[in-house]
Amino acid sequence: MKRRLSILALSLAVVMSLTACGGNSNSGDTSGSTTSAAGSSTSAESSTGSAATGFDFAKYKVDYTQATDASKSPKVALDRKDSLVIGVSDTTGIFSVMFGDNSYDWYMCYTMFDFNIDPDFDGKAIPAATDFKISDDGLKYTFTIKDGVKFWDGNPATAKDLEFAYYLLSDPKYDGPNDITKAYIKGLDAYKNGSATTIEGIKVVDDKTLEITCDKASGAAIFNLQVPLMEKSHYAPDFKKGDIAKVKEKLSTPMGTGQYKFVEYKAGQELKLEANENYFKGAPKIKNLIFSITPEGQELQRVMAGETDIDMATVSPDNMKAAKDAGFIDIMRFPTNGFGYVSFNEADPKFSDVRVRQALMYALNRKAVVEKVYGEYANVVNIPESNVSWAYDDEGCNTYDFDLDKAGQLLDEAGWTLNGDGKREKDGKVFTIKFSCMPQNAVTDIMVPVMKDDYAKIGIDVTIENLDWPTLQEKSSKKQLEAFFMAAGLTPDPDSSMANVFKSKGPQNYNNYNNPKIDELYDKGLAELTVEARKPIYKEIYKILNNDLPFLYIYQRSDMWVANARIQGYETSSFREFFYNIYKCEVK
Repeated sequence: MKRRLSILALSLAVVMSLTACGGNSNSGDTSGSTTSAAGSSTSAESSTGSAATGFDFAKYKVDYTQATDASKSPKVALDRKDSLVIGVSDTTGIFSVMFGDNSYDWYMCYTMFDFNIDPDFDGKAIPAATDFKISDDGLKYTFTIKDGVKFWDGNPATAKDLEFAYYLLSDPKYDGPNDITKAYIKGLDAYKNGSATTIEGIKVVDDKTLEITCDKASGAAIFNLQVPLMEKSHYAPDFKKGDIAKVKEKLSTPMGTGQYKFVEYKAGQELKLEANENYFKGAPKIKNLIFSITPEGQELQRVMAGETDIDMATVSPDNMKAAKDAGFIDIMRFPTNGFGYVSFNEADPKFSDVRVRQALMYALNRKAVVEKVYGEYANVVNIPESNVSWAYDDEGCNTYDFDLDKAGQLLDEAGWTLNGDGKREKDGKVFTIKFSCMPQNAVTDIMVPVMKDDYAKIGIDVTIENLDWPTLQEKSSKKQLEAFFMAAGLTPDPDSSMANVFKSKGPQNYNNYNNPKIDELYDKGLAELTVEARKPIYKEIYKILNNDLPFLYIYQRSDMWVANARIQGYETSSFREFFYNIYKCEVK
């Protein structure tokens, strides 16, 4: 799936967490400073700014290659005078970042909903539909809804709607991907796990102002307090503790304050939206917005044919050349704030031994896979973090270079020895792997044959289960898969990105990983207020995760968005999707 959260171009990703997408004024600079082969560059063909908005792509490490001849655009695209068509892979149709768990649905949500906090292009938190203030002691957060913020039905957004969002996240029956407990809101535990019917630390000050009081300060609190504006009177006018099911009934018929209004959703086909003429930042310049479901691997082809205007294409030398040669395509490429990985279910005894997971890492020729898929536009990675993050630090980590002998030795030590047929066996059981993935996927099409061949050489057979995206997503989240490939889209804060995944009781811990030391360190990192104090904690976390291998980390790559030059005004970076400012786009 595509990124974001995600998941990532090539239709590889599931976004791990959206709870926080911004930075904190108390947290220091969250912008990344390192680049690599997966990073961006500037060339003679590249332009630094968008003609429509003056956006400085180079400032945010975006390699922007401008179309050379927009007149070459196919007639079918040029004839769309009032519509922008965005290609996306299949979606679940859950139009709520509170309950959805994949990037495609979230892309749509970014256009339909406003948040109290947004990420800036460098990863810092900025005011969105609210202004916010943080007390000097970091314990009180005041959110004030900006003037003119209205829901599509004309009703003004109020502090009661913000309060509603926090109560949803705090409800004992909430089963979404976010963890509001990490914000340390005063009285939240008594509400979530006790008999309290209200949350002491959430106070409606007036119609436009909500105040959040925390028990203790946290460097990531502003991230964990990010919520969308959802109209309470639409979703659950008489909401009471435990009424989550009532809210879920309305998720397919959203009501937001965002740039575009919901019109119609056809599962497996498209989502139609229309401009919100009363949008508080200004009415969108393009009347209609259509999200069109695009088959895997056809992202660039559909843009070149004029069927869609923009999509995230596989970043590869061939696709870069094809997009440039087309003449009418703008290219935006930047380091992905995410990584691709293979996950094994550690509830399965054969994967519970760390030596087995390490053996599987040594025995997979990750470098060959990454080079064949992405060429110069990706790197092999050894920790679950992107090199654009301030927290990235892989110093002293094992690189797990391809080594079949080392893999065999580790399997022997774990008791999985070769039988007379050359297969790994332990206690009378032969080691096999059932690997689940989507068909016609740019990465798995290359990786699976390599994996099958490499693992066969150490006595392990791999069988393949092809699943469509909704099924893969559902089964992985329910911990029903033995092994699978996905990609993670990360948030600017390392806690918000991955603590939900690697903590033993994390809401997105889908592979049953459990290490009490990791739980302790994530809590410790959350409690610190500055980047300087947090960096060494996350470095220790990454060293442990590099050894434990809850995932086999495969790559970090570039995102590459290809766009018909008839649409101008995109603004994007590794931390901020162009969907946030799509109201600025216009047809040229």
